[in-house]
Amino acid sequence: MLGPELEPRADRRLAIGLFVFLALVYGIAMFTHGLIPAEEPRFAEVVREMIARGSWWVPFKNGLPYVEYPPLYYWLSIIARLVGLPLRAAIRVPGTVAYLLWIFWMGRWVRSAFPGVSPTLPRLALAALPIALYNFFTAHTDSLLALGVLMAYTGYLRHRQGSGTRFPWELWGGLAIATTAKGPVGLAITLPAMGLDLVASTPGLWPLSREGWRGLWHGIRSLRPLRGLALSLGVLALWALMAGLQSNWDFDRAFFIYQNFTRFLSGLDHEHGPFLYLKSLWGDFFPWAFLLPFGIVLAWRRRGDPAFRLALLWTLWTILFFSASVSKQSKYILPAAPAIVTLSVGAMGWAFGKRARLVSRVGYGISVFLLAVAGFVALFVLPGWVLPGILPTPETMRGLPVLRSYLAHHPDPFVSYLYPAPPTIYALYPLRQAPIPFVRSARALYAEVRSGRIHAGSYLIVYRNTLPVPGRKPRSVTLSPAPNPAYFTRVLSIPAQGGLILYRVRSQARMMPRPQTPTPPPWHWWDQFDTD
Repeated sequence: MLGPELEPRADRRLAIGLFVFLALVYGIAMFTHGLIPAEEPRFAEVVREMIARGSWWVPFKNGLPYVEYPPLYYWLSIIARLVGLPLRAAIRVPGTVAYLLWIFWMGRWVRSAFPGVSPTLPRLALAALPIALYNFFTAHTDSLLALGVLMAYTGYLRHRQGSGTRFPWELWGGLAIATTAKGPVGLAITLPAMGLDLVASTPGLWPLSREGWRGLWHGIRSLRPLRGLALSLGVLALWALMAGLQSNWDFDRAFFIYQNFTRFLSGLDHEHGPFLYLKSLWGDFFPWAFLLPFGIVLAWRRRGDPAFRLALLWTLWTILFFSASVSKQSKYILPAAPAIVTLSVGAMGWAFGKRARLVSRVGYGISVFLLAVAGFVALFVLPGWVLPGILPTPETMRGLPVLRSYLAHHPDPFVSYLYPAPPTIYALYPLRQAPIPFVRSARALYAEVRSGRIHAGSYLIVYRNTLPVPGRKPRSVTLSPAPNPAYFTRVLSIPAQGGLILYRVRSQARMMPRPQTPTPPPWHWWDQFDTD
């Protein structure tokens, strides 16, 4: 059971109402509030610098090539910006469009998987998931990844059912979107699960037999894998070629090796244990996560049904894949949301029997309530039109207008100790016609002050967590010793980024004795790029 039966006309009206509501809320909200950390400032800065530089292949942030994501999200945002949208709206356009298409494709998935069943409740449940409401509302490459993955699984199912053309355009087109938005992970979270489905659905394969292997080979060939991989990787390969030619081939090495393998295996950031999703699932997929265990059991019992089997493999493989990564975030399993909703909603009839209709109505009510609250917050609370101050400016952004105003009225050069954070870059970059200069170590900073390269009257931007702490051994990135008041005047302090302090270099600084500083951090080949 995927929800109560509806008349086609009522089903169509509800679908149109859902799309109109989401389009109005997200379309208006794109223009009405400032950037939301931590993702949006970096996307805004990258798009701004790409347009300013005319760099359509290599993303830049603060003057460094940015290797975090492939270019699809930036390209779509650039198009939106060039047609006249404000920057903060332009970087939200791809996510908003992806969200609406995601909800549309959920209906296509449901109709393909369960012919004759109304997709209204699955669509509504998917749209109202907390993990979706936030991650599609802010600038995120995960939005395009989720759309591409849903398209790919829908295309795969339809092809296995004999629907569509001989070449599965929907499958490989979806993977093209996923890979051009997020990289090889788009293939890693889809093709293995599809391969397992082929193995499970091939008759005579177990026990091993020649006929079974022939059947498996025929199933693989029917997907046209060589042409499909060429289509799904073509734009990504062209981008890698052009980016490598324009910067250097270390750029490609940093993206494909450092970003996709080193981070996966070593947890350079977002490091969490293997059971993160057992904790985060319940809130991110509320309330449907509580039905997911029933859905998994039901799908296993009905594994002969292609739709249930594929939804089960889709869910479990995505969670297993990202659980194996040392570096992970709760949003990473967003691409599995359609499968999780399918299993959860589909389990109602089996789990609740005669009460399933009542449970589905409760599900409707909760989803509508979540959408109404999200719409109210987006349209009225975030812009401060209602309940001003109930959503205070995040600490990571607080005070940056004060810093910008001060530097605008006292326009001397400034330098950042260590690489400036994206909100700082976004707030201060327009004050200069070049990236914010920065130094990588205390030793380099004090050497440039003593040599006069950082001259008297210049400003120094320091993040509080880089200053030495009494009783704690300085790290390689610690600004030790702290700026001496005899040589540096403390101008102001703001809460942004956990505490940001502005100093001004005094004329006596060139005469200061050479301070004892920590050994500078080692220079790695990837330090020539920005990876956040």
